[in-house]
Amino acid sequence: MAVAVTAVMAACGGGKAAPTTPAVVVKPMAPTAAPKPALTGPVHERADQLRRAGDLIEQADASLAAGNRSGADVLFSTAELLTGPEALAALAPRFRDGAPPRVTDAPVKVGDLPPQPATVGNSDDEEDEEARAPGAPPPPPKPPARGSLSGTLRIAGAAGGSLALVTLEPIGRAWKPRRAKQRIMEQRERRFMPQLMLIPTGSTVQFPNFDSIFHNVFSTSSADAFDLGLYRQGEARSVTFAKEGIVRIGCSIHANMAATIVVIDAPHYVIPGGDGGFRFRSLVPGKYKLRAWSERSRTPITQEITIAVGDNTVDVGVDGDAPTGPLDDKFGVKRGGR
Repeated sequence: MAVAVTAVMAACGGGKAAPTTPAVVVKPMAPTAAPKPALTGPVHERADQLRRAGDLIEQADASLAAGNRSGADVLFSTAELLTGPEALAALAPRFRDGAPPRVTDAPVKVGDLPPQPATVGNSDDEEDEEARAPGAPPPPPKPPARGSLSGTLRIAGAAGGSLALVTLEPIGRAWKPRRAKQRIMEQRERRFMPQLMLIPTGSTVQFPNFDSIFHNVFSTSSADAFDLGLYRQGEARSVTFAKEGIVRIGCSIHANMAATIVVIDAPHYVIPGGDGGFRFRSLVPGKYKLRAWSERSRTPITQEITIAVGDNTVDVGVDGDAPTGPLDDKFGVKRGGR
């Protein structure tokens, strides 16, 4: 209601009226609305997830329309984490066509591990590990006279300075394949470790994420193309490598992350040291095909060598002709480091 303040007549001054005081209107206060209770429970949590997923899908579609296929894939993959991939399966081809095959196995939980070494892969060391393993068969009779091979790998004329490998494959005789391995290539502090891994054909590599952010491991290599998608800290997916070849590994989100897995049929392999030096300590005498490669090389080189009883030496040269800079994204688009 309104309350009027009326004019007051002066008590003197010939009975003239005093100036009128303007009316003052006092409005009643509106009733205070009771706060709405916060909506909680699994139904409302799921509804919120679906709303957020819808926003991400619309953003993904806008990124796709703008030509950013990699960004659209990341946004769509994040939506899948909220809804589950089955709910969005009909839309997936729109955002995935042109990418490597997606590994759809559910990620597994993994405990923390000590950081992995920078390189993994030495057939002589693996032979020693297998001989020491519990339940390993007794060593065979002393082999006949053997030879060793020491050498230096030069890349574009300079010794060392790059991640590289040397393998030996007997010529003209059969050999026993190396046993498949279970290996780990971790994602930690926005890096892959090991940066170079040599594995026998048929080995399985697990890719755990130990960072508090998402990564998306992928490869477009012809030897084995795959896309592990997004998964959280403390989770991992795995890949079994059934075909020999060089597999370059990248992260779809972080262009600076890169590593290489080399899948090898040959029975002898080694990663040279920082000075380019390498050694095979026990080889059956005879002819071998030597293959060498470095991360700075487009393709491996091969040459034939003969191993005699006793010590043997060799110098090996590879080209430094590989392109520099980050890997292309999973759709084959060039990108800058970040």
